[in-house]
Amino acid sequence: MKKALIIVACFLLPAAAVRAQDILPVNDLPFELPVPDFHSTLLFNGWVKAAVLWYNPVLRTDTSLWFDFDKATQRLLVTTDKKTEFLFDKREFQSVTFHLGISAFTFLHVPVINDYDLFYELVRSDHRYSLYKSIRPKVWRDGYLDWNEYYIIFPFPQVRVLKLSAPDKWLLDRAFELSGDKQIVDRYYALHSDEEQGEHFLKGLIEYLNR
Repeated sequence: MKKALIIVACFLLPAAAVRAQDILPVNDLPFELPVPDFHSTLLFNGWVKAAVLWYNPVLRTDTSLWFDFDKATQRLLVTTDKKTEFLFDKREFQSVTFHLGISAFTFLHVPVINDYDLFYELVRSDHRYSLYKSIRPKVWRDGYLDWNEYYIIFPFPQVRVLKLSAPDKWLLDRAFELSGDKQIVDRYYALHSDEEQGEHFLKGLIEYLNR
């Protein structure tokens, strides 16, 4: 038991500062990620519950733990008392699913995109199209703005990745030209021609393709 505790301690990096914030209110039930805080790179800027798939079997999910996530470094922040926090590098875990109200937000490694970053899961399918998002805060004036990029993973046997900063119709036409699904893409654009072509639009397209 003593050895196990020593192993765990090797992976716990005390943060330079401590926070004494209450957890986010459980009666807030968002279906999308929280609105970014201009003055912080933290995902929640508060403590939430999470389920973590660790690479190290010694580290297991403990129901007494609370979590947050630094979008800039992609480190996982962990606390038991909401005062002292510990940092875990993204290389220490395969995925983390944050729970806030009835919503769940999953960040995970997607090797077909790259082997080192974590991506936010928007649509996941084992047999059809998947959609992931990278979130990188950029310094702007005296704060931060999130820079988002989207990755569409095409299904087997023509597995490939399409990287987008927005739902660009010209790029989508070229990408789907050989997949046999271009007519479905055209139909979706026609049905939603009045909608703002942002993240919600792109997610809807992938879900439409997967029907």
